[in-house]
Amino acid sequence: MKRLETTALQRGDIILSTTTEPVSKAIRVGTKSDISHAMIYVQHSSVIDATNDGVHARNTQRLFFDDKCSLHVFRLKAGLSSAQAQTICQFVRQRVGSEYSIKEAIRTVVGRSDQWTRKQFCSRLVAQAYAAGGIQLVGDPNYCSPADLAKSPLLAAIQNATEIVSSEEAARWACHTDATQAMRDAINHVLQGARKKDKDIQTFEDVIQHLIHHPEDDGYVLDLLSKSGYLTVWQIDTDKSGWQYDDELITRIPRADCEQYCMNTFRDEGTGPNRYIINRGQFASLSKRFGLTSFERLLDLFDLLAALHRQRVAVATRWLQANDLIAPQLDKVLIPHSQEWFAAQELWDPPKVAQTKFMIEAVGRTDVCSMCADDPARDYRLAEAFRPPGGADTLRLCEDCLIIRQACGDPFEPME
Repeated sequence: MKRLETTALQRGDIILSTTTEPVSKAIRVGTKSDISHAMIYVQHSSVIDATNDGVHARNTQRLFFDDKCSLHVFRLKAGLSSAQAQTICQFVRQRVGSEYSIKEAIRTVVGRSDQWTRKQFCSRLVAQAYAAGGIQLVGDPNYCSPADLAKSPLLAAIQNATEIVSSEEAARWACHTDATQAMRDAINHVLQGARKKDKDIQTFEDVIQHLIHHPEDDGYVLDLLSKSGYLTVWQIDTDKSGWQYDDELITRIPRADCEQYCMNTFRDEGTGPNRYIINRGQFASLSKRFGLTSFERLLDLFDLLAALHRQRVAVATRWLQANDLIAPQLDKVLIPHSQEWFAAQELWDPPKVAQTKFMIEAVGRTDVCSMCADDPARDYRLAEAFRPPGGADTLRLCEDCLIIRQACGDPFEPME
């Protein structure tokens, strides 16, 4: 057996594969190719693809391929910019949960159409994602096959992107709970339930829009979120991989495995805003604007996930530093009301930063209190144990607002 070699992959890489299943053989015969499926690599050990189960993420460490099955990795010849990779990965993540359209997939072979739905199939998902990033891999991103992607003149094959997997290792993985499968089941439970209210719902974004227009369904959606396990599936990972969150436990992991994990975690953090922080900011706005319990629970969820993610990154970074694999990382402090400060706050808590911007614009100055626009005001930073996992941990406060924030449990200290 074989699987993808994680260290050889980059965000946005296209994986083309096949299986021994009859439907795979039919696709290969119809397209005169040795491949029948397409996926996009989005981050360390994670791909997103469209199958009969819908659009979902999968763990590449668990994706095993028969030795006689083709498995290719393609990359844009010109290379992806950081912004393009971010757009492509964001596109496929936003389609997670979308239904699979076998009818439209068949049309790529028997006769294409100038009409299409929001449903997905594997090669459409890949081609549309690249088109969203401004890259036209094929003539028609809405109707294309994996073979069409393989023939794209913009792509080049990557060599040595697979590794051998023993039957013993595959058996060990089979004994472990698959967190990605649990998440797929939870997402499908929520979306299938939501489609009973509106058959046109495809993704979680559609559920959000449905709730905005039908707030009376708040309780119904909250019940779906709770019963599906969507709000608690994160516990599988923390229970199974507790070493990723603990400085002492991580030292017990074999160095080779630990180094690869920590380095990938560290590098992924530099590729753009973390998706948990983005989602947290979205639900902070939705919760404040609409006051729905479903939005409040999702805000709590992504607040927690952002904190867990920050802990993973911090532990991985400290392990790398302790083993002299990276230089000591400087503590970056965002100066209140600077461009970088506003950018971080807008991701983490849009309603609060909007309030600050409004008051600053009203007085026409930036050297005033972030909370009430009074002066004089000084720059403060939260004590380390109280710093949020996203956004800025600094504020410009007048004396009255400092006393109020400290009384609310926010131990702000003067910045040096």
